[in-house]
Amino acid sequence: MRLKLIIILTVLFSNFCLTNLVAQTQTKDSTKISKKEFLKGLTKASEKDLSDKEIMLDGETIPVYSVKGKRIRGNEMMQVMISGNYVPDFYIDSNKEIKAAVLRIATKEEKLMIKEMETQINSEISAIGTDASNFSVTDINGNEYSLESLKGKIVVLNFWFVECKPCIEEMPELNRIVKKYKNKDIVFLAFATNEKTKIDKFLKRRDFLYNIIPDSEKIADKYNVSNYPTHIVLDTNSKIAYLTSGLGSTTIRDLENTIKSLIKK
Repeated sequence: MRLKLIIILTVLFSNFCLTNLVAQTQTKDSTKISKKEFLKGLTKASEKDLSDKEIMLDGETIPVYSVKGKRIRGNEMMQVMISGNYVPDFYIDSNKEIKAAVLRIATKEEKLMIKEMETQINSEISAIGTDASNFSVTDINGNEYSLESLKGKIVVLNFWFVECKPCIEEMPELNRIVKKYKNKDIVFLAFATNEKTKIDKFLKRRDFLYNIIPDSEKIADKYNVSNYPTHIVLDTNSKIAYLTSGLGSTTIRDLENTIKSLIKK
């Protein structure tokens, strides 16, 4: 489980945190590093360069180096990432392909971010296989749903709110999934924290094909949701099969893969 956590943490950190960090001014060490032989022909990646990439930071897929140019891999790589004291800067070639990563000492802000992410990931992992919290709700069209009545079905939950930009950004892909599985025994529920009037106004501008439940703060609390969007998939026994918070480069793919795996069972 610890190894799994390390791999997940490094991937999430690469995709989520680093896009917010690469724009920072280079330190003296990182400036010096650009002259190293192993970075010859490479340039430091920008936020835009990393925004559409899925990064596996395992020490082998992408070569990882210390600031002094030492190759880091295997157990040493794992220990470095476990420590939470280092973050990678990525370097790309002329085709925008990532060819190297250089570890530097994390700032206090970055260390806090890593710690928060590790706590979140531990929480998500520990939730898998547990019983879903009960609910009994009515959507904006007057349809009633309860966890008990949905037993035997695959249930896909989305926690969102109108002002959440990542929530809105992912809606076209979520709508695609709803359409793709419309003939399957799957129920899509979107728990919104907004009141019905605000949701109705929002839906005049945008389509969201989930069954939307308004005023869902209490349900969000039951599921310990603090970050938006949050996705949860329940299996036919009403157990949590998938849980993730935030919108990452693999969120939609992982959500759909979970649905596919449950359909096959």
